[in-house]
Amino acid sequence: MAPFDTYLLNTLVFVIEKETNKSIPIVKLTAGQAPGNFGISSTEVKTASNYTYDSGTGPTTINVDSKIIRIEAKRSRFAQALTICLFLVSWTLATCSIYIVALVIFRREQMNDAVLLLPVTIALTIPTLRSLYPCSPPINISIGESRVLGY
Repeated sequence: MAPFDTYLLNTLVFVIEKETNKSIPIVKLTAGQAPGNFGISSTEVKTASNYTYDSGTGPTTINVDSKIIRIEAKRSRFAQALTICLFLVSWTLATCSIYIVALVIFRREQMNDAVLLLPVTIALTIPTLRSLYPCSPPINISIGESRVLGY
């Protein structure tokens, strides 16, 4: 689900000095600044592994000091809460719109013209509500994937 998505990156990093074919130790690996509306954390694990490469004179295998870095990015709590609130407001407005249309069609009740414009106004308002907050995931209703909740 989009407001609760988590992005993970695991990578192995090592450095080899070209002239001596020796491993250069890595002192520190860390993630940079988080993009908007995301919190980011990183952990690193020191490892040693064999690396085989061809420098042009044939395959060479050396033991390298390496590190594995794991970077995790999650949406902030504020972004999650705002997305859920916008989701609830959107569905409340949509339900009200369907109710007004049902009253007009099935009960044949007479209503003021301003009330009849309400469903059109709601249909135009819902996408605007979603665009209020930058980086919020778009509304997508994919019935084929059974994702009818809007995110």
